[in-house]
Amino acid sequence: MDLYSEASSGTRSLTPRHISADKVLPEINNAINSTLLCHKYSNNPEFASYYSALYPYAWVLWGCGLPLLIVIWILYAISLRSAMRHWRDFVSYIAVILSVYPIVATGAFITIVLPRFRIPAEAISQQIVTVALFNFFRLLIAECGGMDEIIRRTSGLHLETRVLPCCCWPCCFIPRPMITKKSLMGLHYLVLQMPVIQAILYVIILAIWAEDFNLYSRNFLYFQPFVAASILPGIWGIVMCVRTSTLLGLNPKARFLSIQLALIIVKLQVGISKSLADLIHGPCLVNLHPVVFVSLVQNCIMVVEMCLVSIWAWRLYSVPPEKVLKNVATGKSISTVDDNLRAIEVETVKEGIDNKTFNNNVNIDD
Repeated sequence: MDLYSEASSGTRSLTPRHISADKVLPEINNAINSTLLCHKYSNNPEFASYYSALYPYAWVLWGCGLPLLIVIWILYAISLRSAMRHWRDFVSYIAVILSVYPIVATGAFITIVLPRFRIPAEAISQQIVTVALFNFFRLLIAECGGMDEIIRRTSGLHLETRVLPCCCWPCCFIPRPMITKKSLMGLHYLVLQMPVIQAILYVIILAIWAEDFNLYSRNFLYFQPFVAASILPGIWGIVMCVRTSTLLGLNPKARFLSIQLALIIVKLQVGISKSLADLIHGPCLVNLHPVVFVSLVQNCIMVVEMCLVSIWAWRLYSVPPEKVLKNVATGKSISTVDDNLRAIEVETVKEGIDNKTFNNNVNIDD
């Protein structure tokens, strides 16, 4: 590299040829360094700088989000009151299931106001959804009368294992065990591991985040296979339980879908929104950089979605448990649950009539 020298006050300084002597070096807080700070890091701004960058739209977002959040909590209270009237024996399970929507919406609204709460809000949302899924599984078992009642009423039937998400090759080779105490307990532990493993993983993630945000950003993706490996088997166990409950005349698919929507929103939708930040090429503001802006939009959408799903959940749990006519295999014949009940009632009435006729005949003979 050719160098040239320049004398100045008795001292000599060497400068590379490609740097002009009369050109001022960039300072720390110029636009280039700000752009690097925007796209290389995902630092969330503090409240004061975030508010100044968002003003005057901040009050519009907060003014619209807070009434929606209040409506969601009111819907939760109304739904819980309806559940206490129609689902009194299962109200403890339903209280946990319905709490998903207000808790997720509250975390999203706090993140709208305080962007640095984004990571704890994600952890809380995903944990409450997995806990709700486990309570939904327990609700199905309780609706069917317990494990012993399920075994008695499905005697001789097999557990349907070839269901989502293990319904295609190579999962089609999974055996179909008989519905026994052992197989039902296996389903119980398969679903139970989901909230337990998720809690352990997110404790580790939050510890890394609290220690070093950049370390969290670099290693967050490495945790996702473990998260998926825990959630998918848990969903598989619940789907098998749903399929078994339909054999007993229940129709829990709509209620299960309402919780699945919450899982899709807090897991899949949030993951997609994080990848969108790298695709945005807008003006770079350190206090409102693309990651913060995408998170703001995503959380606003999440509050609206939780409100809509809360309305649907209120309609689902504001009526008595639905019993639909389902085909129940009994070995030699297939009959519906209601037809079986009617047949039993008719036979009882006939036996009562025959007994009365027999008693009358005996009295006449006497």
